[in-house]
Amino acid sequence: MDALDLIVKRASVPPRLHEDSDLDDAALDQIFAATVTAPDHGLVRPYRFITIRGAARNRLGDVFAEAALMRNPDAEPGVIEKDRLKPLRSPVVVAVIACITPDHPKAPPVEQMLTAGMAGYNMVLAAQAIGLGGIWLTGAPTYDAHVQAALGVQASEELLGFVYLGQPKRDFKAPRRPDWRDFVTSWDE
Repeated sequence: MDALDLIVKRASVPPRLHEDSDLDDAALDQIFAATVTAPDHGLVRPYRFITIRGAARNRLGDVFAEAALMRNPDAEPGVIEKDRLKPLRSPVVVAVIACITPDHPKAPPVEQMLTAGMAGYNMVLAAQAIGLGGIWLTGAPTYDAHVQAALGVQASEELLGFVYLGQPKRDFKAPRRPDWRDFVTSWDE
């Protein structure tokens, strides 16, 4: 699949549609090699990634459940259990973290945040390019201080979300896209 075809046919693969089997290190090497090619004004490299695999997913699930209970002490046990099970839906979960240098002389914080976001997007594209499924999810755990602390997210950093990676259970087609013409105008003097 060529690059343009990959982008046009990109499809998010939900975790419930990932196989249970772990991904091999060679696949993750390819994905992370593509991840760090995101455009990066000033070569700040304003990102880092945490892979969560195997039994570590159980611990992340415990952290998600603790955070959910802290946010809502009256939550039903089923709601808390749903959060506990989130990381177990895919064999690999990757936390995407933006590492912002506030006073960088070339790259303002917004550009650094965009670079980190594009790196995460590259991760999803690279997974699809090698036949895997991926999806970037956020939700309450992403913005929760307890989850951030457990992952070691520093004050100068921002947790942008979690990329769930796995072997898809079936083939996926690109979702229906809007007509690009509805979003493009020409600026003439």
